[in-house]
Amino acid sequence: MCIAEALQSQVQKFQQSTGEETMVVVIEKRDESMAIHRIGFSPFVGLMVDGKPPSHKWWQDADRFHALQWPPTVH
Repeated sequence: MCIAEALQSQVQKFQQSTGEETMVVVIEKRDESMAIHRIGFSPFVGLMVDGKPPSHKWWQDADRFHALQWPPTVH
């Protein structure tokens, strides 16, 4: 299963189980940096990243992802 299918499946399961429109994911980029995004799914548009369809560059940067177990904090 490719990352797009896996992410779409996880988002849809999250939406069904929680009723939330988006879930927060951590994207680990190829350069080992991380980014936090709000990912949703619309049956009319498909995956939405931070309120818009993901760009080609976003998919290139996204090697792995996992849902956050708790919101990020600032220390």
